[in-house]
Amino acid sequence: MSDSLSVVIFQGTESEFWPAVMQIRKTVFVDEQQIDISLEFDDIEVEAYHLIVLDNGRPAGVCRFFKTEEGYKMGRFAVLKEFRGQGIGNALIQASLSEIEDIAEDGSKIYLHAQTYVTKFYEEEGFNIEGDEFMEDGIPHVLMVQTI
Repeated sequence: MSDSLSVVIFQGTESEFWPAVMQIRKTVFVDEQQIDISLEFDDIEVEAYHLIVLDNGRPAGVCRFFKTEEGYKMGRFAVLKEFRGQGIGNALIQASLSEIEDIAEDGSKIYLHAQTYVTKFYEEEGFNIEGDEFMEDGIPHVLMVQTI
């Protein structure tokens, strides 16, 4: 991770960074990818762990994870256009995996629904595709999994 990048992790929506998380997700998913805003924010927000990468203090990318019956689900990876290709996604994945490893039991499953066009990115981070492509919010996805 570059010296100019820092990662903030918080649980729930009571952080000073929550408005920036919402804005980044709205910009990437609602404005760019045309996902209905009613599908973007859900009841899980209050229990999820949220991560935001700051580039020299400027919010650049976000994601979240939460515990489910199956393991830990990661998602809502979003990087603002002007910050793409600068390692923000890698910083989010690595910080998420590190945090999950700190709180999860050995052998826990970590999974995500990856947009099909970015599966290589997640494979490089140790995830494997399981099953067939499916549609989520009108966008092709695949289930990707790894075990810690």
